[in-house]
Amino acid sequence: MTGAVDDALAAVLRHCREERYHPGEALGSERALAERLGVGRAVLRLALDQLEARGTVRRAIGRSGGVFFHDGRIQRHLNTVQGVPDMVRHQGRTLSTRVLRAEAGVPHADERRGLGLADASVVFRVSRLRLVDGATWSLDSSVLPASRFPGLLASDLTRSLYAVLTTEHGLELDRADETVEAVPATAEQAEVLEVEPGAALLEIRRVAWDVAGVPVEYAHDFFRADRTRVHTQNYGTNWKRSTRLARDDAGGGPGGTAGGPVHASLTGPGRATTFWP
Repeated sequence: MTGAVDDALAAVLRHCREERYHPGEALGSERALAERLGVGRAVLRLALDQLEARGTVRRAIGRSGGVFFHDGRIQRHLNTVQGVPDMVRHQGRTLSTRVLRAEAGVPHADERRGLGLADASVVFRVSRLRLVDGATWSLDSSVLPASRFPGLLASDLTRSLYAVLTTEHGLELDRADETVEAVPATAEQAEVLEVEPGAALLEIRRVAWDVAGVPVEYAHDFFRADRTRVHTQNYGTNWKRSTRLARDDAGGGPGGTAGGPVHASLTGPGRATTFWP
């Protein structure tokens, strides 16, 4: 069996090389890949076990699962309503969250503008460190109107924040606007994220609105660029088609699957509609 597994492993690597697969791109299902390479599924599965342990491929379950070419980065999907814990779990990784700060305070000027608040308003500030497979991934900060989410600080904030807001406060999210930019890590950020000062980070600023059109979150997140790949899907001017695609992306219809990967790389500052903390 060892020789057959080694041959299957070599066949997978040769296939990836010859077909010029990019990180994050699907190789297909185990069944399709076994047929393509002419090897048994049991042998292929053992070969994939070794390649997954090396970080060369990853496997995911579900309707949008399969075998993916991999380089260790976590795919951060913009066009999805899937929360980060589910997004990471779908990629076969383990997410953990540390709450660094959770307190009430007065909003800063930009927070007040983003949330449309009066000067005397009170907000909750929640800062969290996200780890994937035990290694630091992101530093997330969310500012929320205290009047809209009373008692929030008593909740379990290691969970998906939007799951907490939805289940405990009746929030119905409609959309979010995000800006993504590459920035160097400050000394403070570097210490928390365990990277060198000046290391590349992806800075994401977000404002989210509920179905009534009221802003409910002003967020400022930093992702380690060496561990993150950002994908988005751009829609054309045909609004009927765009609406269908957006619905399919969210609900698993013909145009996509809930939380599934989208395939237009975002390489510079940009905007997309999404919500996912």
